[in-house]
Amino acid sequence: MVSYGSMLGIAFGGFTWVVVAGNLIHEPVVSLAGALLGVGVWIVGGRALLRYPARRGLVMGIAVLFVVFADWAFLGIVLPRIPEGGSIYVGTSRSAYAALHPILIVAGLAGTGLVLWDLLFRRP
Repeated sequence: MVSYGSMLGIAFGGFTWVVVAGNLIHEPVVSLAGALLGVGVWIVGGRALLRYPARRGLVMGIAVLFVVFADWAFLGIVLPRIPEGGSIYVGTSRSAYAALHPILIVAGLAGTGLVLWDLLFRRP
């Protein structure tokens, strides 16, 4: 249960904005793709954690890196198409989505750190 819960957190946190942004730009394909990728990360990541419980850091790091790369791709598609104006607090302005850049950089560093930690400092 904890494995699926932790992967649900990664998937929900990583792809909720994609679904909202797809609705904002009136592209249901973007929203559907974000939702399907979130479900995929949840299921595949949870199963990987159950299969490799001793490699939690590696599995979590790979999941985080996948979400970061997918989010960068979605951000490249969505950001130019968001209309001017809106509210940064509600998440309907271009600057609200531009604020994701530093978050993705930090998440990418954290995911890389988890993978390296597991690979370099794993006890036999």
